[in-house]
Amino acid sequence: MKKVKIGLGVFLAAIFIGSFFLSTVHAQGVDYTIWEGTWLKVGTNFKGYERNFAGPPDWLPANERFTVFVNIFAWNDPDATPNSGDEFFNAMLWVYDYGAIPPAWQSMPIALNYIHGTPLDLLIWSQNDQGDITTGTGERLAFSARIKGTMDRTGTFLQTATFKCLGGYFVEMDPADPIYQAAGVTMTGTLIPATFCNSLTNQQYPPCQIR
Repeated sequence: MKKVKIGLGVFLAAIFIGSFFLSTVHAQGVDYTIWEGTWLKVGTNFKGYERNFAGPPDWLPANERFTVFVNIFAWNDPDATPNSGDEFFNAMLWVYDYGAIPPAWQSMPIALNYIHGTPLDLLIWSQNDQGDITTGTGERLAFSARIKGTMDRTGTFLQTATFKCLGGYFVEMDPADPIYQAAGVTMTGTLIPATFCNSLTNQQYPPCQIR
């Protein structure tokens, strides 16, 4: 019986080592374009203060929770030198604006700028402005994040992915309204599987409309 146990242990160890070797080989063959065409569903929280009426400052707590969809569609390496710090992903951020008349999906192009890492585990930063907050009018969303992914067994497509904001902020200044807001931002998301759009309850979301 002891010999059988030893043999089984060696067999299982061989399977584990072989699986690890194959996954490593697959990971080594992956580049950053593996993210092109992917969608992330990201839970977002803006927590801070706002003032949206005239008169003496009276800062009201702001705590907004909503879901955004991030579509990563292109990897760019301007000088073609790997990991030189100028690389970035073109992406589109989608959010449903309940305050619009009529309510509708709104989109905003963003750049996810590469800091360092590997195709399956990297750090990025992003800063996105609407208007010009340096003149006291406009909006800014800025954050840094870690993006991680795992490949399927064949090493041909992303099986899972996570998006974790490491820190961020949102600023809005609109003297004409007047609206003033400053908030910290947290964002946590996961990869939207290909089966997401097969559900009738999900067909109203941007990934399902675009695919």
